[in-house]
Amino acid sequence: MAKKIDQTQAAGFAKAGDVSRRAIIGDQYVDGMLKEKNAFDHEWQEYLNNQLWGRTWARGILSHQQLSLVNLSMLAGLGRMEEFELHFRIALTRTKVPLIELREILLHIGMYCGVPIGRDAFAIARRVLKEEGVDVSQLETVPAKKSSSQKKK
Repeated sequence: MAKKIDQTQAAGFAKAGDVSRRAIIGDQYVDGMLKEKNAFDHEWQEYLNNQLWGRTWARGILSHQQLSLVNLSMLAGLGRMEEFELHFRIALTRTKVPLIELREILLHIGMYCGVPIGRDAFAIARRVLKEEGVDVSQLETVPAKKSSSQKKK
């Protein structure tokens, strides 16, 4: 009979990955995933912990805010809106991406991924912002900076 593996205390789970994973998605989320871990998906959880979290998020070359913006862009481009919602919430509440940058990336997503994806991204963002009780009224009066070509006119 296979011995049950105890969370991330098992051999093979890198500490840097676990620390990074918990910092970004939170103890509750990680503990929930690991509670369900078994002999079949242990390798998957180890891979996520060590590669995704330990070899990307924990590297420190790009900030967690930058990585959040990259994730939002890639997930929208792939049309993975359920994961987009998770990462929008992470960007808002865990990596603390400023609202103005979140709005800007959604505008960029709409241009490069298309209006339907942009519409979905904004719908998700509105729902998450409301659920998190975020006041977005300060963004209503923030004008975009004029480009150098617009200033010359």
